[in-house]
Amino acid sequence: MNTTHGLRRALQINPDGLATVFGDRRRNWREIGERVSRLAAGLRALGAGPGERVAVLSLNSDRYLELYLATAWAGAVIVPLNIRWSPLENEDALRDCRAGVLVVDKAFASTGASLAKAVSGLKLVYADDGNVPAEMEDYEALLARSEPMPDAMRTRADLAGIFYTGGTTGRSKGVMLSHGNLMANALNALGEGMFPASAIYLHAAPMFHLANGAAMYSLLLSGGSKATVTASIIVLIATLAAADAGSSVRSQRRSVVLDARQDVDLFTPAAESDTRRYYRGPKYNGGPKSIY
Repeated sequence: MNTTHGLRRALQINPDGLATVFGDRRRNWREIGERVSRLAAGLRALGAGPGERVAVLSLNSDRYLELYLATAWAGAVIVPLNIRWSPLENEDALRDCRAGVLVVDKAFASTGASLAKAVSGLKLVYADDGNVPAEMEDYEALLARSEPMPDAMRTRADLAGIFYTGGTTGRSKGVMLSHGNLMANALNALGEGMFPASAIYLHAAPMFHLANGAAMYSLLLSGGSKATVTASIIVLIATLAAADAGSSVRSQRRSVVLDARQDVDLFTPAAESDTRRYYRGPKYNGGPKSIY
């Protein structure tokens, strides 16, 4: 089993079901599958073949989710960079993992340009709306000109991602996780009943963090006994306000699973009761949330 298994299953069972919500943009699993296979081919064309590193420095978006899947589909290795780090810290990570491609959004376009000057051979992809900065590949144009490619079908033992630690006890280290590692974690979460087939996961915590990004894998596998994939993923920017989160939840009228370390404030007793009724419960990871 590999990290694209859930997407292939969703394409077989529920291709027209709602997959992602990002602002006013909604896509079903068929659209996600098409985009992922095209993006994978585009990444291959940029040199990201099997085992090559694709780094991402971006706020949360539906494109970030596509990058998690497309990198694996291409057989490459995803490296989510910490949006809270300084450019020098991310430069160190890029050199350490030897990334050949860096994907950035509008918030980190200037940082990406500086990193490309500092790291020889680094290719930039702009994954956002609006004008594309000079010397960057346009994410949507890359998809449009690339023909869909078949899944590389990586094995359990193949490297899937490199996730850097926070460096709180010393120099940050790149943790190398295989497809088998990530799938074992996803299956354990399902065994705990954290992701029912009808759940919606609210990506409010940063997607570079594995505790949040990994929820996607569990959602993709959460078919339940009815053998249907009805789970959806709401992708929200990292600086989302609680009121906006509540609006997104109420619009779905289905249960929502949150990463409690980041999102507990979104559903306090003061929150609207109409919002809290859809709050199923937290998916808690990491240390305790600070109380001020």
